[in-house]
Amino acid sequence: MEFEKVVGLVALAWLAGSFLLMARSIRTGRALAEALAARHPETYEALGRPRPGYLESARRTRFARFVGRREFENLRDGSLCAEFEAYRRSEARLVISVIASGAIVALLALATRIAT
Repeated sequence: MEFEKVVGLVALAWLAGSFLLMARSIRTGRALAEALAARHPETYEALGRPRPGYLESARRTRFARFVGRREFENLRDGSLCAEFEAYRRSEARLVISVIASGAIVALLALATRIAT
């Protein structure tokens, strides 16, 4: 198979994998938001019913701030805090891996362009 086609397939696989990881991230975050709503409804409502996602919205921003600033630690709910912490770390790994793998795909595309 030609190098260009391999690079194209790698790029396509990278895009598909990235979208699948993002979808899983949103699903996990929504499950956490639902657990927060069920176990701490006053906090959930005070935060404006936060929801995870990748499209800009006030609810997404509130969820990201709640997780990013570790506000979940104020809940005094050990198991839910552990789940939020695992989610926060998973999100950080996802961002790093998508950026790093995207850079690799970009370098492969650049190498293809230089080779031709």
